[in-house]
Amino acid sequence: MYHLSLKSLDFVSKNKNSENTYDISPSGLDSLPKLDKVIVRANVRVPESLPNLFLALLTITGQTPKTNYAKRPLAGFKLKKDQPLGLQLTLRRDKMNSFLKNLIFIVLPKFVDFSGVPTKNLDSQGNIHFGSTQFFLWPQCEISYEIFRRPSGFHTTLISKGNPKKKSLLYSYIGLPLNKD
Repeated sequence: MYHLSLKSLDFVSKNKNSENTYDISPSGLDSLPKLDKVIVRANVRVPESLPNLFLALLTITGQTPKTNYAKRPLAGFKLKKDQPLGLQLTLRRDKMNSFLKNLIFIVLPKFVDFSGVPTKNLDSQGNIHFGSTQFFLWPQCEISYEIFRRPSGFHTTLISKGNPKKKSLLYSYIGLPLNKD
C-alpha cells in the first residue's frame, strides 16, 4: 500500500499514521496524474537586461536557460532578425521538484496579496500557467538584491500527464494553492 502525502511531491511508503495522507492502492497509481515537466520562460524588453535575467534564472533553477532569438524582423515591434527575445528552460525530475518546493513553500507565502493561482489559468489539457514578477523573493536571489530588484518577471507552466479532470487534484496534492475566482 502506498500513501500520497499532501505536503510532498513524492509518494511515501511509510508513516502510515501521518495526518495528511490518503491510502492509494498500487493499481490506482497509474490512474493518478503525474507532473511531467515545468517550463520557465522570461521575455526581454531591453537586450541589455539579458545577462541579469540569465543569471537570475540560472540561480533560481540550477539549470542554464536557452536564449530565444527573433527569426525575422518585425518593424511594428522594432524587432531585428536574430535579436534576443527571451530565455526558456525545461525542468524535469529532481530540478523540477527542487524548483517547485521552493516556489510553493518559500516564495508564494512571501507574496502579500497572493490568494492562490486562479483556476482560470488551467488550460483544456489541465496544465497550469502563472507568472511571477519578483526574483528577489527567491532565497537564492535575496543575497544579491541589487542585481535582481528590477521588475522583470518570468512565466511558469506546469505540464502533467493524465486525466485533465483530475489534474487540479494533483496541484492540490503538491501544495499549490488554487483560487476558484
